Amino acid sequence: MPVNLPDSLPAIEMLKKEHIFVMNELRAATQDIRPLKIA
Repeated sequence: MPVNLPDSLPAIEMLKKEHIFVMNELRAATQDIRPLKIA
């Protein structure tokens, strides 16, 4: 499951190094993404 983050967030590179799939806002806007509802 990708993590949708703002493009300006400095943690993106660190997350990518940890093999966490990060999707920027532009790409996420074109995807069919359903939000995960937590409690």
